[in-house]
This record gives sequence, structure tokens and C-alpha cells, in this order.
Amino acid sequence: MRNNRIQADENDETTDAVEAADLQQPLGKSERTQMALIFAAERLFGDFGIDAVGLRAISEAAQQKNNNVVQYHFGNKLGLLSAIFEFREGQLQPQRQEMLEQAEAQDRLGDLRWLLRICFEPNFRLYRDQHDISYIKLHAAYLTTHRPRGVQHPVDYESPNTVAFRRAIRLLGQRLEFLGRRRFWLRLESVGSMFLNALIQHSGRKQESNLPIDDLFEDSIEMMAAALSAPPGHHLGDV
Repeated sequence: MRNNRIQADENDETTDAVEAADLQQPLGKSERTQMALIFAAERLFGDFGIDAVGLRAISEAAQQKNNNVVQYHFGNKLGLLSAIFEFREGQLQPQRQEMLEQAEAQDRLGDLRWLLRICFEPNFRLYRDQHDISYIKLHAAYLTTHRPRGVQHPVDYESPNTVAFRRAIRLLGQRLEFLGRRRFWLRLESVGSMFLNALIQHSGRKQESNLPIDDLFEDSIEMMAAALSAPPGHHLGDV
């Protein structure tokens, strides 16, 4: 009975997510199915890890009777993961573009902390304003398991949904040119994981043990700026 109740709750959450999604136009049947799969997979990947979730579990959570529905719409699990990223980054891009334009107007395109805000504040707002931790948890899982394997995020190619994000990252790389390209990307991924996990921990903590959410974000920006701009470390050999 308990497993049935959990499954029913997951189905309800998926239906609610599709209804609440900030979409630009009404959905047809095929598009609605795709969105149901995207929301179901996002939640399951975040809760249990990308590798641990089977395609059948996703189709069931999305209330789809055809167990091959993921393959039909997305090809495979990585195709579905890519679709989640494209959807979410498309939602976040207008905020990033607006912040980039603001930085340009205020001559802040070389400001390390402002560039970090452009990269990470839209994700923070998704959690703070919509009380939605699913994409944050999925993104953290991806950085832990799949990015090290070479699975791409839309910032790695010419996606129209990451134009502002890619520009902000390029500006960060120029600002931190002394690190070199490889060290810069490794640090960016590390501070990204730190930031995402700070939000995940916040979502699970009792209120009296938490910082106010906006203070947590400001604290995270300071920690990320310090970690990114620290001088490169070098192994001195055995002492």
C-alpha cells in the first residue's frame, strides 16, 4: 500500500508540474506527453540518481501506459536528460540575458561576483520563488556522475537556450585567465556543485537551523568567488 501511495503522489506531482509550467503556448498531446516525461525524469533523477532510474519507472511516474514512450520521444535516457536541460535552460535564459545587459550598462562585465550571479542566480530564483528543488537536485547529480564521463550540458555546444550562459562563462574565463582553461572549468564545476548542494541542504533542513535563503545565496557567491580566484595549488612532493 505504501509503494502505491508513493507512486500516486509522484503521478500527482508530475501532473501538477505540467499544469504549472511556464510555457509559451498551449500543448498538443505529443508535447504534453514529452513535458510529463521531462518533469517525471527530472524528479526521479534528482531523488535517486540518473543511473539508478529505469525508463519504465519514468513512464509510470509520467502516467504513460507505453513502457517504450521515452525511447519514442527522446531516443534514450541521455536524450531525455538533454531535453530536461534544454527546457530548463530555456526558462532561465531571459534572466541571464537581462543581467548581462545590466552588467554591460553598469560596466560590470569584468566583475567576478556579478558574473557568478549571472551564472547561478536564475537557478537560485527557481528554488526560492517556485519552491522547486527538482532541477537543482538533478543538476547536482549530473555534475557528480555524468559530466565527468563527458556527457554534455547545453553550455558545451551552440544551444540557443544557453547563449547568455555561455557568454557569462566566457567572461568569467577571461577574468580568471591565470588559471588556464582546464583548471578554470574544473573549478567552475566544483563551485557549481557546492552551490547546488547548499540549496539542496537548505531545502531539507529545519527552518531554525537554516540561514535566511537570500543570506545563503550571498554567502554562496562569496565562497564561490574566493574558491575560483584562489591561486593555483601545486604539489611539492613528499615532505
